[in-house]
Amino acid sequence: MQFLRRVFQQCQTVKEMTASPLRRRPRQARAQERLERILDTAEQVFAEVGYEAATTNAIAQQAETSIGSLYEFFPNKEALAQALADRYVERIGDLYNKHLVDEPATSPEALVTHIIAALDGFYREHPGAVPLLNGRLTSPQLASAGERLQEGFVAGIESIFAVRRPDIAPATRLLRSRVIADISRSLLGLADRVPLSQRRGVIREIEFAIIGYLAATADSPPFTST
Repeated sequence: MQFLRRVFQQCQTVKEMTASPLRRRPRQARAQERLERILDTAEQVFAEVGYEAATTNAIAQQAETSIGSLYEFFPNKEALAQALADRYVERIGDLYNKHLVDEPATSPEALVTHIIAALDGFYREHPGAVPLLNGRLTSPQLASAGERLQEGFVAGIESIFAVRRPDIAPATRLLRSRVIADISRSLLGLADRVPLSQRRGVIREIEFAIIGYLAATADSPPFTST
């Protein structure tokens, strides 16, 4: 439970760094459903055409709502991206809660496999996350949203480090967590571009890369329990 509390606290801190992107919060179930439909559609459009090419008009049309209804909640496309990032951060917390409860007896290799499987599932379930993460490095509009999402991933990985390797300096744990998050994001993108029959092989290569990285940067086996 201490592990989970740390994850949620870090994710919430990241989320609170930026004010809410919503113009107003829905008060009725129907308005909440419309808001969620707009976000679902924005995720789909961002994944299909990219953030730069996406327009609020296209999102509203595919969400089967008026552009006025979209602007009722979101002042612009950037606010949509920020709201998606907030939703992703919350779901990252759910992901760690359901799938990444660290057991001390878990072997390093099994833990890495579990982490990669969970991240792979998240990226496949939320295709809009990739444009946000990639765009944070090239688009000023996406910098805030992408960074919050990236920090959600990093916070979870760093929490595992903190439990299993408290002997490592916090700055080093954070750096290695960022490296692992970026390796995972980049190579999982590669997995999306190969035939389904080859996907498991790519996933296994990602596991090898991370286990090798951890072994090369630690004096003891990666993720060794204390």
